[in-house]
Amino acid sequence: MTTNARKFRILLSLLMPFAVVTSTKTTFHETTFPNFVLILTDDLDLTLGGTASLPKTKRLLTNEGLNLSNWFVHTPVCCPSRAELLTGRMFHNLKTPNASAGCMYIDVSSDLNNTFYSNYYFAQHFKKIGYTVGMFGKHLNLYNPENPPRGIDRWMVNGGGNYHNPQFVWASADVQPSAVHFNNCTDKNGNKEPCYSTSIIGNASLDWIQDHIESGVSPEPFFAFISVKAPHIQDGPGYPIATPAPWYVNATVGTNAPRTLNYNASCPDHHWLVRQQGPITFLEGQKIDELYASRQRALLSVDDLVEEVVSTLDRLDILNDTYIVFTSDNGFRLGQFRMPQGKWHVYENDIRVPFLIRGPNLRRGSVREDVLGTHVDLMPTLLGLAKSNATIPSTMDGEDLSQMLQLHDDKSRKKSSVLIEYIGLGDVIRYGHLEDTYNNTFRALRVIDETQPAGRRNVKY
Repeated sequence: MTTNARKFRILLSLLMPFAVVTSTKTTFHETTFPNFVLILTDDLDLTLGGTASLPKTKRLLTNEGLNLSNWFVHTPVCCPSRAELLTGRMFHNLKTPNASAGCMYIDVSSDLNNTFYSNYYFAQHFKKIGYTVGMFGKHLNLYNPENPPRGIDRWMVNGGGNYHNPQFVWASADVQPSAVHFNNCTDKNGNKEPCYSTSIIGNASLDWIQDHIESGVSPEPFFAFISVKAPHIQDGPGYPIATPAPWYVNATVGTNAPRTLNYNASCPDHHWLVRQQGPITFLEGQKIDELYASRQRALLSVDDLVEEVVSTLDRLDILNDTYIVFTSDNGFRLGQFRMPQGKWHVYENDIRVPFLIRGPNLRRGSVREDVLGTHVDLMPTLLGLAKSNATIPSTMDGEDLSQMLQLHDDKSRKKSSVLIEYIGLGDVIRYGHLEDTYNNTFRALRVIDETQPAGRRNVKY
């Protein structure tokens, strides 16, 4: 089905200013089940200036909530990291037997009877405690079912797709699935322009939230999972980059990728894949800078989305009853160790990601270095925030960190290490550099422990 997406354009594409402030309308009561909005970006780094184009996000989430500065991914690549987030399970408990295909070695299929969807999937656990759940945007890279998994009430997903004129599978719990193609968008003057994925995903999810809240006197609490493509590259030959919205193509942003100490660094004492890298050429350096600028411009629409989420929740008088989480499925690289772009490795730029959360009973404007976690801990933690003394499903490997988040004692560190796992996907070449291969397989322990002797407090094994 071809869809005229003009009605979804609301304000995200019109660049109209908002005056969003912290809501004072509603006081959260502990007997109330909170709502959740989880905003997941794709390949957004923390250590290389990736968040520079997100000033609204900083104002509305960082300044109004918690910044978990020691948050990592368990596996630094798209499908495994997303699968781990969606299930609360570690990679070794999700991978295919004998490292066979799957979705980047995740044992999943589009059959809803597959254990991934029937036993592990997060939504059924929220459904059991009374939530209505909507999933919007990029789900897994492969094996996304047409019908919603158990516990999902609204389903509009793809595997990432295109920035322009995206296609999705659309369904709800009681409506048969259909293919929707957004390809008939216009600008504010009525001129035709490409439909842009971040706006489509954002506005469809906000539309669903509004309809749900306005549907009854006491609507069920909701969980909106909003997953955008930005700032992932638009895959293609040559030197692929991210694609910004048409109205941000010429936006002023930083145009030079950070030249960190490990940028274009020769490291003969590192493992083979790093050791064999040739120098980044002048042309490749230029292309890295073009990629960096395109990522910054693509993120401007994500910043608009965050602002509109907060504005909508405030207007509906539910902002103070809602947890908003902002993070990424993995980090990124821009020339570090002579690899022009990508992830796939154990270094900080690959595994450390932004993690912001605002909501009831959380201290405003607090940086929590003491909370150490990975995406495996995310769903157990949100279940803990949803219901005090919640029983975390036995299928989940992650820890419930909700009580730590609500404590005001920043010295209450619960754990001091996290596990990182990865199996090489095969030969992956970016900008002429071999950046992944089959023997790029590892398990690593990331340790952040202030009780250890000097020199062993912040290490990776």
